[in-house]
Amino acid sequence: MPRRSATDAARTREAIAAAARAAFAVDGYAGASTARIARDAGVSEGALFHHFRTKAALFREVFVTLEGELDAHVRAASRDGAPIDAFLAGCRASMQFGTRPDYQRVVLVDGPTVLGDAEWRKVDAQLGLATVARGLRNLAGRDNLSAEAARPLSVLVMGALNEVIFALARKEEGVEIEACLDALARMLSPWMDGQGDNDATEAGSGV
Repeated sequence: MPRRSATDAARTREAIAAAARAAFAVDGYAGASTARIARDAGVSEGALFHHFRTKAALFREVFVTLEGELDAHVRAASRDGAPIDAFLAGCRASMQFGTRPDYQRVVLVDGPTVLGDAEWRKVDAQLGLATVARGLRNLAGRDNLSAEAARPLSVLVMGALNEVIFALARKEEGVEIEACLDALARMLSPWMDGQGDNDATEAGSGV
């Protein structure tokens, strides 16, 4: 029998990840069966574990994919407009993405438990912090806010965005996207007069 090509292997891996994503989003990590995921992907359970050594590794693949989609969604939403408008548009996109059922179940509910808090925050920060920092430097004007000075502010803003997303998922009374954006704009008001570079405008968060 001829060996499968790298393209075939990549397609199989993608099919497994897609089936796992659907299962984790509906049944959660504990309720999702690897046997059913394999069946839905059209492969054997052995093939599943050939591509992903453990169920947790498969979950991490789905988690990272969702976080990447969030970051891409935020970048797209914050591409145009005046610096403050673009930044807040990215933040709005982040909060709205966070209300998606698949994101809430995989990233917010199961993510911290399956990956552990440290790994959860590591993956979240690897994508989100750089995006937030670019948006803040554009908002302030790059000559007014260095990359080094932007980092602690990025941590503060990203932490606030994450907490809003968790609060929205819990449906906390009084927590609404537009009200939170208004509060964030007031918090960032000292930087609003900076001259930004619209081509570099990007804002947002990973959870």
